[in-house]
This record gives sequence, C-alpha cells and structure tokens, in this order.
Amino acid sequence: MAKGLVIALWSPKGGVGKTLLSVAIALRLSERQRTAIIDGNADNPDLVTLLQSSSLPNIGTWPGRVAPEEVEDHLVRWTSRLFVLPGPTRFIDEAVLSGEAMEAAVRSLSEAGLHVVVDLSAGLRDSTLVALDLADWVLLPVTPDLLALTPLRRVARELDFLKLPAGKFRVVVNREAEGQEISPADIRELSPFPVLGAVPSSRQTAQAINRGDLQAALAASTPVGKAVAAVLRGIVETEPSPQPAASAFGAGLLARLWPIAGREGA
Repeated sequence: MAKGLVIALWSPKGGVGKTLLSVAIALRLSERQRTAIIDGNADNPDLVTLLQSSSLPNIGTWPGRVAPEEVEDHLVRWTSRLFVLPGPTRFIDEAVLSGEAMEAAVRSLSEAGLHVVVDLSAGLRDSTLVALDLADWVLLPVTPDLLALTPLRRVARELDFLKLPAGKFRVVVNREAEGQEISPADIRELSPFPVLGAVPSSRQTAQAINRGDLQAALAASTPVGKAVAAVLRGIVETEPSPQPAASAFGAGLLARLWPIAGREGA
C-alpha cells in the first residue's frame, strides 16, 4: 500500500488563517483520496468548533501504532473521505499531545494510505517538532503585511538548528486582497522559501462560515477552493524532498534535539 502524503501547516506567527487553510487543503485532497486532518494545536484546539464535529475519539485516545484496517475506528468522519483527529478536549489535557502520540498517529495514518494534514501551533513543542520532521511538505502561511517576511526569515535561520531540510518548506500567501501593504509578488521575490501561490480573502467564504456552512465556504468552485487547488498542484504533482531513512519508533527529531527540546511542556 502506497503511503499517504504528510503536509504540515505551521507558522511561528499566529493569526495567519492556518486552521481554515488546513481544512481547505484537506478537503481538496479528500476529493481523490482518503485524508485525515490532525489538530496539532494543543494551546487552542479549535478544529472541532470550526467543523462542528464530535470531539471523540481524539489525539488523547489514540492507542499508539494502529493497523491500517483499523485507523478509521479512531477518527471522526466528517465527509465520506475526510476524517478528523481532534486535539485535547480541555486545556488541562494538553500534555496528551506528546511527540510520541503525534508520531504514532501520523505514521499509522500515512502507512494506511491516507493523506495527512497537520494543523500545528505556533510554538515548538515536542509534537510540533515531530510533525515537522515527518512531513513531506511544510507549508508556511503568511498574510500580505509588512511583517510577513519576518517569521519566514526567522524560520530560515533556525533550520540548521532544528535539523530540518529547507527543501520541503513552501510559503502560501493567505488572505490576499487589493490595497494591502505588500503584494504576493513582493513576498515571492524576498522570501527565503519558494512561494506556491496566494489564497484570496473572500467575503463569500466569510458569509458561508458565519452561516455554519463550512463545506460551501471552501467548495472547489469558490475563489478559495480554486486557489487551494492551484497551491496543491505545486506539491502533489512534485516529488517530495528525499527524507532520511525512517528511524525506530519514538526516535527521530526528538532524539536528535533532546538536549534542546527537553521534556514535554518544559
């Protein structure tokens, strides 16, 4: 069975529309193949609220490595081919989103043939480091404002420290609109990473979300849906960067960074 693609969305800057973009990407991927979206944001796990889905099962109930034929039993089905793995249900339970739990979920789902989209928090907790390490592609959403390039340059400076290959990082300009401080062309010219494309700010999308109709807001026929499909063509039809040989379960990036990352929640 061919492994599914793993796409992590991460930004050290909050408020860039990362969660909604994660859902839009997962919806487009699920049009052709089973896809799971993981809420990897322990600080503010809001996928359940956005999707109006059940909060159980979730990352806290994930039982470790799961056989391919059993993975759907540990997910929330949102559409016929899109599944959700919610984050912790309470803030006091955020410790359940450990590096080990993230690795078990991502590997199990990918090996079962599902594409995996991981919506990550801004901080570099253990689970975020593991997801970044396992991802075939890391998408960095930015908004077109004067500070857009600051987090990108910061990430570029830290990649050697984090021991992550720059070749799998791509930028997505989110909430593009006329009259903004900096254009996608400016970001493309100055970004330390390739820019896949731009996703527009859409009043139609905002209205549909406010009505509670997220699928309509992100449908393939909408401006956002079309833009996300174009963004995905830049990675789905491109071979992922070569990754090092898979390490023993529970090792990987955390083992290499243990003196830096420390224990979960430190």
